[in-house]
Amino acid sequence: MEFTPILKPLASLFNPAPLTEKSSVPFTVMILSPHPDDESIVGSLPLRLQKENNAHIVNIAVTLGSKKERQQERLKELEAACELLEMENIVLDENWKKKEKELKSLIQKYQPQLIIAPHLKDFHPTHIKTGELLKKTLTSAKSTAIVCWSEFWGQMSKPNLLVEVPTEILELQMQALAKHVGEVDRNPYHLRLPAWMMDNVRRGSEVIGGKGTDASSMAFGVIYQLQVVKKGKFSTPKFIESNLTSSMDIGQIFKLIFDAASGSKTKVK
Repeated sequence: MEFTPILKPLASLFNPAPLTEKSSVPFTVMILSPHPDDESIVGSLPLRLQKENNAHIVNIAVTLGSKKERQQERLKELEAACELLEMENIVLDENWKKKEKELKSLIQKYQPQLIIAPHLKDFHPTHIKTGELLKKTLTSAKSTAIVCWSEFWGQMSKPNLLVEVPTEILELQMQALAKHVGEVDRNPYHLRLPAWMMDNVRRGSEVIGGKGTDASSMAFGVIYQLQVVKKGKFSTPKFIESNLTSSMDIGQIFKLIFDAASGSKTKVK
C-alpha cells in the first residue's frame, strides 16, 4: 500500500526538507526492540543515517511478544519488515539473564556507534525492561557509544533531540509496520504514525527548544534523549543543534559527538 497520497498533503502544510544523500560515515546503529514492530516505529533516526550516510542497522529483537502462540508468526512478520527496511535482524534468547550476556557479546562484536532503546519510563513493562537491560549491559562494558533513548508509550521528562523524518522515510516505516499484520489488525499503528510524528514536532519545538520558541518547520519528527556512555558512565554531551532537519548532515553531527566521546576520528568518505 502506498501512503504518499496521505503524507504529501500533510507535509505541504509545512516546509519540510527532502531526503538527500550526504557524506558516507561508517556507522553501525543498533536498535533494541522490545517487540516486533518497535524497529519500524522508532527507527526514523537509524533510517536517516542509513539512507543519507550509508550506515548499517542491526535490529535486536529483545522479545517476540508475550503470547507464545503468536511468536513464530510475529518472527515471520519481523523478518519481512526488516528485509524491507534493510536491517540486519537478531533475536535474543527468551531468558532475561541470557539476554544480558548475548547483548554484551553483540555490542562487543558490532561496536555500534549509536544505540536506540526505550527510555526507562516508557510505560510498557517490556519497554522498561529493555531500557534497563541496555543500561545494565553498558554500565558493565568498556565500550563507548551514543545512546538515543526513544519514547512511544510514555513521554520523556528531559528529551534533548528532535529529528525530522522525511516523508520518504515515514512512508517506508508505515509500509514496514503494515508487515506486522497481526499487530496492525489489533491497532493500526501504521496509520496513526504520521499524527504521532506531527505531535512530536508540536511538543518538541518547545519542550526541547524552550517555552515560546518558534515552531519547527518540520512536518514529521521523532523525539529522543541523547546521551553518551564511556567506560560504563553515562553523560549528556553539549551539541550545537538539537533540531536535526533533513537538510542537515546528521552523519557528520553524530560523528563529531562520537569522536568527542571516544577521542578518536571516524573517517568520512
